Amino acid sequence: MSLTPLDEAILWAIAVSTAYITAVLAKKLTEAEGMMQFGYSFFLLTVLAGMPAAALGYLYVPNFIGAFWAVWINMGFMAVGLIPMIYGFMLGLSDYSGANRYAKIRLGSWPWVRWSVIFLIILNEFMMGWAFLLVNGAPLVTGQFTLVRALEGFGSIVSSSWFVFSMAIEMGVSLFLFRKSFPRTPFFILVLQALIMMLTPTAIENSAWQEAAIYGSSIAMTVLFIILFDYLYKNNRLNAGFSNYIVALVGIYGLMMGGLFAWEITGDTVVFSVAILSEMFLYFGMIIRDKRFSLGGSRHWLLQPWWAFGIILTTFVSEFFMGGVLDLQIEGVNAFWGSINFASVSGGLLSRLSALAYNFLIGFSAVTGSEWFLIMMGLEMGTLVALKIRVAREFETKVRLALLMVAYAGYSVILPFFIIPSSELPRIPWVGWSMGIGSSAALAPAFFVGIAGTYLVSGSLSFLFGARQLCSVVCTAPLMYQGTFYDSMKTFNRTSRLGRKLLTSRMSGIYKVTLTAVWVSMIAASVLSYLNSVGMVHVSVFGVDTTQFMYAFYFNFLWYIIFISIPFVGTYGCVTTGMCHWGTFNQFVSRFGFFRLKVKDREVCRQCPTKDCAKACPVGLTDMPGHFIAKGEFRSSKCCGVGDCVTACPYGNMYMYDVRHWIRERLGRPLNEGMLQVQKVGVSTRPSVRSPEGRSINARLDDEKVA
Repeated sequence: MSLTPLDEAILWAIAVSTAYITAVLAKKLTEAEGMMQFGYSFFLLTVLAGMPAAALGYLYVPNFIGAFWAVWINMGFMAVGLIPMIYGFMLGLSDYSGANRYAKIRLGSWPWVRWSVIFLIILNEFMMGWAFLLVNGAPLVTGQFTLVRALEGFGSIVSSSWFVFSMAIEMGVSLFLFRKSFPRTPFFILVLQALIMMLTPTAIENSAWQEAAIYGSSIAMTVLFIILFDYLYKNNRLNAGFSNYIVALVGIYGLMMGGLFAWEITGDTVVFSVAILSEMFLYFGMIIRDKRFSLGGSRHWLLQPWWAFGIILTTFVSEFFMGGVLDLQIEGVNAFWGSINFASVSGGLLSRLSALAYNFLIGFSAVTGSEWFLIMMGLEMGTLVALKIRVAREFETKVRLALLMVAYAGYSVILPFFIIPSSELPRIPWVGWSMGIGSSAALAPAFFVGIAGTYLVSGSLSFLFGARQLCSVVCTAPLMYQGTFYDSMKTFNRTSRLGRKLLTSRMSGIYKVTLTAVWVSMIAASVLSYLNSVGMVHVSVFGVDTTQFMYAFYFNFLWYIIFISIPFVGTYGCVTTGMCHWGTFNQFVSRFGFFRLKVKDREVCRQCPTKDCAKACPVGLTDMPGHFIAKGEFRSSKCCGVGDCVTACPYGNMYMYDVRHWIRERLGRPLNEGMLQVQKVGVSTRPSVRSPEGRSINARLDDEKVA
């Protein structure tokens, strides 16, 4: 039946009132002292949950029998609610001393009671949403009962406006009532959770709402991740309960975005609804919390690789499906899904498995290589880089980080996706072939100028300024690795088993094997691609050019696998493992070019007790201090010029040398001539300024003692 606007208003008034009363009861239950005080509030909560449950009995059987069952359902809920009150009353009678040993017991002390309350809160909203949908004429789980029909009904209820809006209101009211219980950052995280619940796309069957809700929830979730990552960067030690809450929350959001992705394609809301309910249990488990959720430090997360891996993995899953949802919403389901060259899953077992593996890879790459995924990742990771600019000491590092952000926006997103037509990209050097081979098209004679120009331009920049032009500025990787949160995980370069094998500037066995395999595969794919283009052979991977397939495999799939594995591989795994053929080309050229790291005074490095430069290196070049002591400079094909080592040096003794310095030297004008004074380190390890006459460290310290 159709409801009048007045009927709708009455139902919403009931829903909002119920949400408010439930939130108030939740607070009273949390603060209850003594079983009787707890019992009163618990009884009211069960009565509140019993009313929509009783209404359901009558709505499905709208006659005398239905009314009879409605009464008994309501009485059953009331009977359950009376149990704590009767128990508290009996305890009072049995305590003849007058000092009731249960008088001060709190809700948080009994986890099963706390979770029972949370279950009642969510059950109340679920039953009310179910009842209101029936009043609106929704035929939920009618006829023959089957599991499929039950799941469809469940999804319709939980994803409806009656449930999600009511829950969002309840979340907001609860958070307001408990606002003084949380520090600022956890409080903001909970606020964003309530906002994301309100911005549920499935709540209203209206394209304008769905579009606005998808954009709004994506922005809110991105902001939540940024706040969370900044909090983790500033707080290495976390309470175990709160740290588990973080992993669970991000994991649920991954499930939620995956559910939205499935809903966009199939219209099914079951997975999305499971995620919503899971978030509700987690949210109220945080609101109605016990001592486990206090924020005292007890776990150093940088020493917990599996915990860190869980955060990175669940975050990436959320971001991946968020990007996929944006692709489907903006491009259109048919347009985006139809643009992917899926293989037919048929034939024998090997053919089927090959097709499935290919479909997974090509579908994965379609999302990670799309403009909307890159835009979303750019906004999130770029904010973390902007936060790093604030703490960077050297002006050159600040400039490079700013250029990194500009390059990501212009070079990786705006130019190739919004300015230059895709048909023209293969003919344009550097931008069109951003990763050397396979970026834009097959290897064909018509594109020789674009490809050769790409190697010439990029190679020249690396020769003059070092491979940092790619690995620290132009590539998408530095934006991902150099934000505050992800940069802080470079400690795993030295603590993880595999990371330790990849340390120093030497070419490890893993590096050599990986580098050889990558280059052999890329050369083979390039030869086949060229022969295909001139009609000599007809070889492809399920209809996809061999170089484009290898590009998708290495840069749209394998790179992200290595990125997710930071706690086990270390940061900048694309450099330390040798998996990036384009990076190794530029690093090889850089090794023979002008770029290097230099120190102003080797003696400072000799007496430095901390070797902070080696610890700060995101590539794990821990042999850097030895080269400074022996030669006064450091050159390595692995060095990608991030500059953290320069910032970390407490004595201002390091700087990056490139063609600019070489030109100024030839002109007799050394760069930073007025900044050659160096802070020194002595026995006390405190920094001091070098004397103008350049006397020895020990002599200067003696003068200070005499003075």
